[in-house]
Amino acid sequence: MKAIPIRMVAVFTILAALFPLTVRAAENPAFWKHQVKGEFATVLANLKASLEAKQFLITGEENLAKGLENNKQIFGEDKWNTIGFKDATSVHFCSLVFNQEVFNLNMDWSILCPFKLSAYTMKNKPGVVNIITVRPTYLLAKDPHPKAKEIGRKIENRIIEALREGGAQ
Repeated sequence: MKAIPIRMVAVFTILAALFPLTVRAAENPAFWKHQVKGEFATVLANLKASLEAKQFLITGEENLAKGLENNKQIFGEDKWNTIGFKDATSVHFCSLVFNQEVFNLNMDWSILCPFKLSAYTMKNKPGVVNIITVRPTYLLAKDPHPKAKEIGRKIENRIIEALREGGAQ
């Protein structure tokens, strides 16, 4: 009789230990996130080159870390970077192929382009670059147009392929 409660305690202990991993793995389904090892500037340059090789046009770039650091007096020296990021840059990119396809289907989808990626590093994990973007499949998942899911999947696959290849260089 005592074996059952002991087993239950063991199972609950294991589940409790794994719970943070489950929550972490689930995160936000709207985001695609990838980590690569390397020097930030090199990884960022490779990401942009890979996007351009996949027929995306880079339309803008913001060094978010530098912008925040230049304005830290607004937040206070001890409050401007409490999470501990080191580098943070956003890159905006668009696809003429995507624009041509969606402009002939639904002009509301034009809001998706330019797409955006954020690349960042954390002070506590030097040499690890995080790459994150919003999933077009998530944005178009509930769109009533019969081609919405197909278009979302197609452009998301192109974006992810470019980002994976750029991060692997």
